[in-house]
Amino acid sequence: MQWLICKLVVERKHGEVRFPNSVEEYNRIKTGFYSKFGIKGVIGAIDCTHVGIIAPALSNTVVQHDYMNRKGYYSINVEAVCDDELIFRHVNAKFPGSCHDSGIWTTSPARIKLIRKHSDGALKWLLGDSGYPLEPWLFTPVANPETPNEQNFNTRHIRARNTIERAFGVLKSRFRSISRERTLRYKHSKAAIFIYTCTIFHNILEKRGIFLNETEILPDRSPPENVETISEIHSGEYYTRGRAARQRCINTLNN
Repeated sequence: MQWLICKLVVERKHGEVRFPNSVEEYNRIKTGFYSKFGIKGVIGAIDCTHVGIIAPALSNTVVQHDYMNRKGYYSINVEAVCDDELIFRHVNAKFPGSCHDSGIWTTSPARIKLIRKHSDGALKWLLGDSGYPLEPWLFTPVANPETPNEQNFNTRHIRARNTIERAFGVLKSRFRSISRERTLRYKHSKAAIFIYTCTIFHNILEKRGIFLNETEILPDRSPPENVETISEIHSGEYYTRGRAARQRCINTLNN
């Protein structure tokens, strides 16, 4: 019954989690990120978080070790994008726990949407950690910053990117069943529906000004990607264009 209710919520309210659909909405988000963190053109922060599930049943299409993450438990690796107000703009719960963030990004609907936007000359980008590839629509930190402006960019980047980690923390504090201390007792497809439902209700509550107290917010304890040192993932033409776009952004920073 619980899963059927979640399925109905996703069918009826899936529009609560979406990318902006107007220039005005994009501009509002860009203004929000710029006023808070001082980086122009940012429309969201991206990262992944793990949600624990029971050991999947073996089948012709399911291999258990695909779901085993770096911390040694079965999970779904959930990709998400949020805006400056902690509203989820994109959620992808299709991948098992062993998948790396950058691998999920390769076929992400969010990436496909941004590629199309940039083909129209749009100046919009996400912020992601160094586990992601540097692309014209996804800015990562500068590896080995050499100038004050590059160091300034990295500092602002970290602060702005923290919005997605905070969004995950608020989400999992509201819905403890998807926190690190719990395990969803559903197979992947049903667990994904449950996760989508949680993000929908999170957005509704945030938009209505129903916030958690700071003392109620738990840190997200998902296993991190192996990005202990900042490096840059090279990906051909996109990397070259992304580096040039990021440098133009860095040049606009005010000290």
